[in-house]
Amino acid sequence: MQDSSTTTERSLQKWPLLQPLRHRNYLLLWLGSVVSYIGANLTFIAFPWLVLKISGDPIAIGSVLALAGIPRAAFMLFGGAVTDRYSPKTVMLVSTASRLLLMLVMATMVWFETITMWQIFVLAFLFGTLDAFFWPASSAIVPRLLDKELLPAANALLQGCGQASLMLGPLLAGLIISFAGEDHALKGIAIVFYLDVVGFAFSLVTLYLIRQPDIGQVSERFSVATMMHSLTEGLTAMWRDTPVRLMAIVIAVFTLFFRGPHLVGIPVLADARFEEGALAFGMIMSSFGVGALLGIIAAGSMPPPRDDWLGKLLLADLLILGATFIVYAVAPNVELAMAASVLGGLIDGYVVVIIISWLQKRIHESMIGRVMSVIMFANNGLAPVSAAGAGWLITFSLEWTFLSTGFIMIGLCLLGLLVPMIRQLGLTPDRNE
Repeated sequence: MQDSSTTTERSLQKWPLLQPLRHRNYLLLWLGSVVSYIGANLTFIAFPWLVLKISGDPIAIGSVLALAGIPRAAFMLFGGAVTDRYSPKTVMLVSTASRLLLMLVMATMVWFETITMWQIFVLAFLFGTLDAFFWPASSAIVPRLLDKELLPAANALLQGCGQASLMLGPLLAGLIISFAGEDHALKGIAIVFYLDVVGFAFSLVTLYLIRQPDIGQVSERFSVATMMHSLTEGLTAMWRDTPVRLMAIVIAVFTLFFRGPHLVGIPVLADARFEEGALAFGMIMSSFGVGALLGIIAAGSMPPPRDDWLGKLLLADLLILGATFIVYAVAPNVELAMAASVLGGLIDGYVVVIIISWLQKRIHESMIGRVMSVIMFANNGLAPVSAAGAGWLITFSLEWTFLSTGFIMIGLCLLGLLVPMIRQLGLTPDRNE
């Protein structure tokens, strides 16, 4: 009989994607991330559904998402600077513990049906603020745990578990809320929130067990001037690299036209058109996760595309996701909406892995935390505007909101194909070479 360790070793050699899991610190981070992602995607369904059930107003959903997004965007760059200056592990521990307490408070108020809209607004703002520090830290900790050659596989594993949770989390949340019934919907939502509390607790333990020393980069006392100088360095590094600058602009435009209609429009669509209600919401979002997971697996298993395909792939992502909005606008049943969601997730999951790998190779190691926080800012900075705008537009017509934003995204894709710098985004020589 073969020794189990020998079998494991051969499996890791056969599947290089699994190599980072041999390292204890990364394994702890990955396990905590898996559970944390599932919890986050449970609340991805429960939070807007809570707002919808309390207020009955799609504008309220957009307003809550906007209020969470404003501090997330406003403090994102500052979070990147704090992460570069101090320990990513410490920043993640403080953020995770704080979010655990907030989620416990919210779950309890929902269970006893004492929560009000103003309390939801406050909690959304606080969650957004804590996220602004957690996200840059989570992207900066991986290079401290592994050698550089393992970073692409390590990031692919994290992206993969994130998308797998997007497949499982929304469906599970939809089932829990649906099982509770319309008369006890708040009880079902509270159960979902309590499960997220458990996820935060598990993640907190795994982060604490990571043995990586807290190596900060503090060379002088903290001051506003030093933080502003650090922020300026990150912004300057991004702006001087034309392809990275264009990448941030394209991502920001994508966020403006996709994020809000997707986050606000899907729950309203499920509630208004499909008899499955919350379950339909979870099924559509889980379908996106299925597609994204397949896309990530494809990106990690197939040879990388040629550099001259990077810009075209980014534009293709914009085009296909725009087309999914058109399908949502006319879909007579949840099955068609799910099919469109799978296709959108497939291209998006593939492109995200390709873009992250390209950025990691291009950006200098000393600047990666701050520059990546700029990219995160581009991916989230316009989300509050997008969510608020979508909530307002949906009050006039859900169908026309999906149709108009879908056609705009397709039009922007076709316009981008006419710009050589965007079309050939990956061909510009790397400044670090």
